[in-house]
Amino acid sequence: MNLGSIILFVKNMKAVTAFYRDVVGLSPDKEQPFPEHRFFRFNTGDCKLCLHSASKPNGGRQKIGFHVESVNAVHQELKAKGLQLRKLENENGLACFDILDPEGNRIQFWGDY
Repeated sequence: MNLGSIILFVKNMKAVTAFYRDVVGLSPDKEQPFPEHRFFRFNTGDCKLCLHSASKPNGGRQKIGFHVESVNAVHQELKAKGLQLRKLENENGLACFDILDPEGNRIQFWGDY
């Protein structure tokens, strides 16, 4: 069994879609099965990140983890985009840091420093 998708229920589809596309740097999936104001998919390899329109967001109840080649490079890239970031946690060459999207969903980037 492989993880096929992660679905986040969000209130402001436009802002959250822009965040994951423009700030995090995800590519929209080529196949969008529903109207973009109701459901939006990002291609993240084997697993899709899906945003689902909801009257109430459920931010903060889940964490999405992205494995990256260089956590330091991603940290610097996001910092350059104006995000307030915590200091990188770095232990034995592995590093991680978390950010929040506009509705409070926690995102972690982890991998080699």
